Amino acid sequence: MQEVTVEAAAPPTRDDPARLPPLPFRRQGARSTFVLLWLSETAFDLGTTLVSFAVGVWIFSRTGSAQDYSFSVLAAALAAMLVTPFAGVLADRHDRRWVVLSCDIAAIACTFAIVMALLSGRLGVGALYAYAAVAAAVGALRRPSIRVAVSLFVPKDRFAQVGGLTGISRALVQVGAPAAAGFLMSLTGGLQGVMATQLCLLLAAAALVFAALTRAGAEVRGGQGHGGASRRDASLWRGAGASFSGALAYLREQPLMRALLGYGALVQCLMVLATAMVTPLVLSTHSSGVLGLVMSVGIVGGLLGSILVATARLRQGLMQWVLACDALQCAAVLVAGCVTTPALWCAAAFVCLFCGSTSVACSHALWMRKAPAGRQGSVFALIAASNMLVMCAVLLAGGWLADAVLEPAMRAGGALGDTVVGAWFGTGPGRGIGLLFFATGAAGLVLTVFALFHRRLRRLETLVPDGGEA
Repeated sequence: MQEVTVEAAAPPTRDDPARLPPLPFRRQGARSTFVLLWLSETAFDLGTTLVSFAVGVWIFSRTGSAQDYSFSVLAAALAAMLVTPFAGVLADRHDRRWVVLSCDIAAIACTFAIVMALLSGRLGVGALYAYAAVAAAVGALRRPSIRVAVSLFVPKDRFAQVGGLTGISRALVQVGAPAAAGFLMSLTGGLQGVMATQLCLLLAAAALVFAALTRAGAEVRGGQGHGGASRRDASLWRGAGASFSGALAYLREQPLMRALLGYGALVQCLMVLATAMVTPLVLSTHSSGVLGLVMSVGIVGGLLGSILVATARLRQGLMQWVLACDALQCAAVLVAGCVTTPALWCAAAFVCLFCGSTSVACSHALWMRKAPAGRQGSVFALIAASNMLVMCAVLLAGGWLADAVLEPAMRAGGALGDTVVGAWFGTGPGRGIGLLFFATGAAGLVLTVFALFHRRLRRLETLVPDGGEA
């Protein structure tokens, strides 16, 4: 890819991408506005990840039940999925500054309540289920408003770069949050230190996002004179229904974007199924230290993939990047199911998360570029709802399929143990999960290759008009 020369003497213009500054901004002050939003999202995600890890440890240490922990994850996923229709209407029709601030205040109040329950010794598992659900719902309501605001002051040809920057912070959070949560829990003897840190992070996130959206101006904040009095006076319930209908109408108008949504949901279903099973796959034959190594190498791959997208300034061919990276990602999952050595698992994890982070950033850039200006929040919320639905289905079905069907079948003397499948994959602990990895990767690879050969889907970027265009 050729590098673009920046002429220092001429000011950057929206119509001349060659003269844009290194970071993606249209108007004066937009650089600092984006930095504030980025820092706010990073603080919010860091706090969420800290608490998610710590709550899982606390629940398991008190109950000894993996099922109790899975219920907390499922409660969070269901809550986020249920509020996404409201997230769309809030992002599209109301002042995003107050939407995000209200979400942050709700998160702060819930965190403060948990801190008080901890100090009084009255915290139970049910309260943590409720907290996990509320925190997930707040995040789901908050996120579309941030994404819509960013899309209004970032040039369209730099959306992938924004996705890469977001991926970098997310990867760093994934690397540091578990260790930080473990340290805080050991230091304070429980959840107290983690929840206190979460409270500070939420306060910082609220202050940063309010400052960013205040200085961004009315156009970015939205809500002022947008859509007339009848739209502003509509109830939230009716608005949510109209928002959801508007997103569906857009997908009906643009069959290629509908195909992208379906393709993305299927690929994510396969990837979530594989990544959810990586822990039992490794621990069935190796120690927790090997699992930590595999996961650490994978996170490094995801970080490097995000850095690639953030620095490469991808402007064209985003759909080709998505499909090519998905193909490599599925191939890595397939290989992971066939092997049993830590070195090859590490290599597969690196390739999988490197390609996965690149694909996600490019896919997000496509949706930000193509979604119509008046419906962006609704479209983003619909995408989030479909992703949450996939995750819930995988959480419910994946463990059962591995434990009750494939693992027994791949034991010595099992239904598949004496067949060619058993001879190829081997028998014993973990081989049923390995077969699941192989089948998942193969199905994803077939789906992605089919999409690569689908001429119109491959050319989606040029065939679908950008948001706001006729």
